[in-house]
Amino acid sequence: MESLNEHSDVVRWLRAECASRQLARIELSASLKHQAEVYDDTLIFTAPDGALTFGALPEAQREQVQALLRQHHAADPARGNIELSVVCEANLAPRILLTDELRKQREEREQARAEAHFDARPYGRALALRVAEILDAGGELSVAIDPRDGVFRALWKPGDGTYVHGLRYAQGDSQPTATFASREEFIRWLAQRSDEVFAKEAHPDDPRMWGLGTFNRAFFARKTGRRS
Repeated sequence: MESLNEHSDVVRWLRAECASRQLARIELSASLKHQAEVYDDTLIFTAPDGALTFGALPEAQREQVQALLRQHHAADPARGNIELSVVCEANLAPRILLTDELRKQREEREQARAEAHFDARPYGRALALRVAEILDAGGELSVAIDPRDGVFRALWKPGDGTYVHGLRYAQGDSQPTATFASREEFIRWLAQRSDEVFAKEAHPDDPRMWGLGTFNRAFFARKTGRRS
């Protein structure tokens, strides 16, 4: 079955219904969810005075739309849930939108990437020294990634004298992602980092996750009591 367009049977039927009922607008919303097992469709009729009524597709049109959505899903099952919207208004070309979870996620990533702005200035040695002093005194710096699950991104100094950046868990476990054998090595590493580096490193390809539960200049300023 070919993709929907203004000449498709279902769209022509919607336009005919809009005209015969003298509606201001008719909208079809259809979906295929739960691994293509559950199909649903709804028609929304808008009268010239704005009054709304609801209905469903006749069997023939329902079979056509269901076949289209199943075809779209079968081409790539990873698409997940699929949604179709067709809006027909008097004297206007129909608006047709077929989307799926993969496309939504891609669009969300693109939007997040376009909107993301993080300070790219390196923190510098002065800030790194102040952070090292906190760790040397037995302190630990952490930001919550998921407070419900007790997961934190942290900087700490374990008993062996190393300096560590990684994950800490409320139950006491830890998962180092970077370990520094000396104070100077840690200071050089932190001095060269920035808000942008911390924000993106865990999920470089998913802008929706950038900056969630990551260190930044404002956090270090609060913890050290001084701005860099």
